[in-house]
Amino acid sequence: MRKPLSRRSFIASAAVAVPLGMMQAQVSNPASSSASATPPAATTGSSDRIVDIHCHFDAKNPNFIDDFLKVSDHLNLAACMLTPFEHRKVVAEAAKKHPTQIIPFGFVDVDASDVTRQVEEFHAMGYRGLGELENPKKNFSDHSYDPIYERANQYSWILMFHTGIVMREEFKLAEDVSSSRMRPFHLEEIARRFPKLTVLGAHCGNPEYEWAAEVSRWNPNIFSGSTLLKMRSRLHHFQEIFWWSGVGQDTSTPNNDQSAFIKLVFGSDTYLARIETVVTMYRAVFDACDVPEPTRKMILGGTMSQLLRLPA
Repeated sequence: MRKPLSRRSFIASAAVAVPLGMMQAQVSNPASSSASATPPAATTGSSDRIVDIHCHFDAKNPNFIDDFLKVSDHLNLAACMLTPFEHRKVVAEAAKKHPTQIIPFGFVDVDASDVTRQVEEFHAMGYRGLGELENPKKNFSDHSYDPIYERANQYSWILMFHTGIVMREEFKLAEDVSSSRMRPFHLEEIARRFPKLTVLGAHCGNPEYEWAAEVSRWNPNIFSGSTLLKMRSRLHHFQEIFWWSGVGQDTSTPNNDQSAFIKLVFGSDTYLARIETVVTMYRAVFDACDVPEPTRKMILGGTMSQLLRLPA
């Protein structure tokens, strides 16, 4: 699993092709990732809840759960906590104690010899999906991965995939990694073959944003994401990527929302202390693209709250 946040602040995901998309960003580690200094926020209702689909569990921080809960209380935020198999019990227990704040998602190596056993155990422990799936040895849509998708389809799970360019962490080591295996159009085939899945594609296929958006338009179980930091000087260009507002949706959408931006969902993929900054960036996109207020609420949390059937 990639080191949480060493590589980017993801924006949103897109289930789908986004699905739940994300923001690709190189961020420097703040002096502290703890949220202990974060001022308390006013209590808000579940209708204002933010749902972060891209929060990596940081096993190197022994206080990660407590630090996350402080951020959660401050922002009224729930998170899909992406968890390596070896740490599954810690996050499962935390999710039982805090079901409106922590939604457990399992991280697996899709090429591991025992991957289906891991998927089944995650399900037995109450996990709600998988993510962030990455670095496959074959295209994500290769049929050799069908046992994973078949089980996830049976569970009506949410799967989040890395899409687009991927960082290189060890420059001196040879590695079998190719961004071409993680192109967003591979997720369309998965979403069509397994209709009970919700597919989330991190990073909106960076740089293939149009592909990520278009496959989300035509597949109700795919949501698209964006790359906010990269696009920060031209946020209005997202209107050219999610262009079909007013033209009419061709598939069902959450709340029958007719804005093209309904195919986005919120994801941070960053240090806990920077999540609020990513929320601000999303809101800047909303303003730049004149996203309707009801759609904004769905992107930040309403869509995922419905998909996950989160309690009030």
